[in-house]
This record gives sequence, structure tokens and C-alpha cells, in this order.
Amino acid sequence: MSSSRIDHQAGLLQLARAGNPSAMQDLFACYQHYLRLLARSNLSSKVKSRVTVSDVIQETFLHAIESFEQFRGASTDEFVAWIRSILASRIADAHEKHLHAARRDVRREVSMEAINASLSRSSFGLASIAHDHLQQSPGTIASQQEHAILVADAIGNLPPDYQQVIVMRHFDGRSFDQIAQELGRSSGAVRMLWLRAIQRMKRNLTEIRS
Repeated sequence: MSSSRIDHQAGLLQLARAGNPSAMQDLFACYQHYLRLLARSNLSSKVKSRVTVSDVIQETFLHAIESFEQFRGASTDEFVAWIRSILASRIADAHEKHLHAARRDVRREVSMEAINASLSRSSFGLASIAHDHLQQSPGTIASQQEHAILVADAIGNLPPDYQQVIVMRHFDGRSFDQIAQELGRSSGAVRMLWLRAIQRMKRNLTEIRS
């Protein structure tokens, strides 16, 4: 992640902690693509038929704004970890509400542990895309998170069909034949769509980093 980008986000965090509401909104916006991809890959298909990813993200932002005074971290890495924990809670609530799971018992604790672990795997998966297709090593835990956010922004700026094929391939773990069946295309057409999506993502990432 470029130093100017990191400095900008750190500056927004300082302003937000000083009570600047505009800076708070801008800070949350910096991680919108990242959180959206995590939510998209961690909401079950049954829940997504009843609640949208946008609904979960909006609830996450609203809850974060309301509880921002409780944030005790000093760095953007700590802020990302904090808001990701809120996202995990919103995902758990969505599953409980729409799948009628029990609240505030042992099953809830197990569910939160599972969701947090799944979010971590999804975040690492984003960083791994940088390693697998962009010839960049995920490196340390801190740089893994930075890579994940950059790749999420690069994916978030793609056309919807490009985003879809990347999510289905890299997050859902589907084969090209499985994706082709769901999209109603040939396997060869899906493979070409994926290749174009990866190439566009690379260009987006280069622009973001410049």
C-alpha cells in the first residue's frame, strides 16, 4: 500500500477520533470494498435470499458510527480489526434472525468464532490473489491486511460480471464448469471472462498503487 494512501487513512482516523463526522464517513468508505467482499463471501446463500450484502454493510457502518467512542485503537490496522469484528457480529445477527438460530448461548459463541475465522480466511484469500496473480508476496500479517484491502478495492472497481466470476472462482472455490453451469455460459467463455477480469484487476491495482 502506498505511503500516501496509508498517511491519508491515518489522517482520517485522527480526525474521526477528534469528532469530525465527515472524516468518520470518509474513513469507513476507505474499507467499503473490503468489507463488502468479506460479507459477500460469508453470508450463506439462504440468508442472501432474504437480506442483501448492502444491508449488512449499512448496518455495520451505522453500528460503527454509533459505537465509535468505544474504539480504543491508535492505528488503521486496529481500526480495520475493530470494524471487521462489527461486521462479524452483523453477519451472525443476520444468520440468527433469518435462520432462527438461538441467541446468546453456546451456539452463538461457536457461531461467532466460526464467522471470525471465516472472515480471516477470506481476508487472507484476498491477499493470496496478490501472490498468485500479481507476483506480490502477502508477507507479514500487517501487509497481508494491506494487500487484502488493495485487492478488494481493485475488485470493487470492476464491472459486476468480472466481480462475480472472481468471487465465485476465488472465494466460493468453484470450478470453471460449475461457474459456467450457474451463469448459463460455456466453460471456455467463463475462463475467458475470468482472464479478462484478472487482467483488469491488475490494471486497477496498478492505478491504486500509483
